[in-house]
Amino acid sequence: MKRFLKINDIEICVDDTQQGENALLLVHGLTADKSSMYPIRDMFKDDYRVITIDTRGHGESTRPEKYTIDDHALDIHEIIKELDLKKVDLLGYSMGSYIALRTAEVQCDDIDHLILLCTKPNGKTSSVARLLKEANLDITQITQEEMMGVILKASLAPHSLEKVANGELDVGELLGSDESPELSEEEKAAEDASLANFDNSKDYDKVTCKTLVIGAEYDGINPPELGREVADGIKDAEFELIKDAGHLVIVEQPDEFKKIVENFLKN
Repeated sequence: MKRFLKINDIEICVDDTQQGENALLLVHGLTADKSSMYPIRDMFKDDYRVITIDTRGHGESTRPEKYTIDDHALDIHEIIKELDLKKVDLLGYSMGSYIALRTAEVQCDDIDHLILLCTKPNGKTSSVARLLKEANLDITQITQEEMMGVILKASLAPHSLEKVANGELDVGELLGSDESPELSEEEKAAEDASLANFDNSKDYDKVTCKTLVIGAEYDGINPPELGREVADGIKDAEFELIKDAGHLVIVEQPDEFKKIVENFLKN
């Protein structure tokens, strides 16, 4: 069920399956919205109450002119409170993993399991902005299609790129279509600015929940060694490497991804 929560002077759009004893909250990546997390939702909706959200600045949620990762973190804690959840399992993907980690660093007593998929400890800007700069492209000037082209080259394993080129793999169809209008140039700039010089590595000691970091062998956006660095910094955190996959690991190796996450959540 989709609903809007009024928190922190904005509205956050939430999609809640409402079924299941344990809650799994999913946080999407750069320029995306909650629909990009539906493949993960569908993997776990039979066993968990799965909650997907449009973070501030994205999807159907309020799109402020300025915001930070800390704003996202406070939003998530308020979402947990508004939905009357004692604890959640929190999974963040790419940019969503930076947000999820910061959420745990701000406060951990309402988080049971923390899963960071394709993550990194810090950055001067977003990983996608870095890739676009290397390709001499401006994040505020390109279309979603152009951006996806750059992302695909950096985020798929070699065999998957071949399948895309041959028409055997439709990544867009597998990920699901966006429910909301694309971000405007100003909104993309605000999103990029929210990641400028972020650094989650200074507060690893504040993460006391059970933590799993998942990296992908061919991830050119957030290489797996960066994820391992995060795992090494958090006490007792686990690290798993999924082979033959890139940044779009949930498309390339969905069964392996699901198995790793299920094992972690059940232990």
